[in-house]
Amino acid sequence: MTLEGLITKHQKVLGDLDKTILRYVLDNRPKIQQISITELATATYTSKSTVLRLVRKLGFAGFSEFKYFLKTSTKEAEPTTELFADLQVKTIKGLEHVEWDDLTKRLKEAQTIYCYGTGFSQRRILDEFAKNLLQLGKRAITIPNKTELDMAMEMITPQDVVLLASLSGETENIKENIFMWTLKNVPLVSVTQAGENTFASHSDYALHYHVTPFSVIKEKKVESLVTLSVVVDYLFRKLTEKMSKDR
Repeated sequence: MTLEGLITKHQKVLGDLDKTILRYVLDNRPKIQQISITELATATYTSKSTVLRLVRKLGFAGFSEFKYFLKTSTKEAEPTTELFADLQVKTIKGLEHVEWDDLTKRLKEAQTIYCYGTGFSQRRILDEFAKNLLQLGKRAITIPNKTELDMAMEMITPQDVVLLASLSGETENIKENIFMWTLKNVPLVSVTQAGENTFASHSDYALHYHVTPFSVIKEKKVESLVTLSVVVDYLFRKLTEKMSKDR
């Protein structure tokens, strides 16, 4: 299992200090393998006991076992294996630890599922997802832009579900909407790139996908969202299973 998979699995028991430490670990994996628990606590302005509680929440007996996990689970991906790593090793492995029963129950009971993507590719993927939901008899609406999202805010109630897809999970002009959904107790499902971000931390259910940029002509980096499509398809299949089982 990857560190990202462990974070997803235990996300509901992680506090703010835990997330601060994990952000540092994710950004400094090679360094973490060489430092002591006291040095990590100092670097993250926390305490040795806070770090120890965190690694135990993730299922490790102590910090040494956590460092060994980082060492054995971290490998540099070769260019020819990056897509496989993003899909199978990272994204799909992470999905195996999601609490699907609770999430699919919430989607099944929702009056309307509102889908919003922060970019063109995300909206296209969610638009296909919404069309598939209609085949299950679920009312789904894809909101095409920020203006219409703002107009729809009054219609969205706690009996609905908002599905939000983003790459960074930090799109600034959506944060106010997320805050309002939180105040109104509107269930929010976020699908973002792996790692701590605003969208995920304010969601009832946070799903993650992995994207490894790769070079094309003149060393220009591009990012493929095929893993986002996989997560959304996985979600649809799990919902289909749930609705078939409950009939």
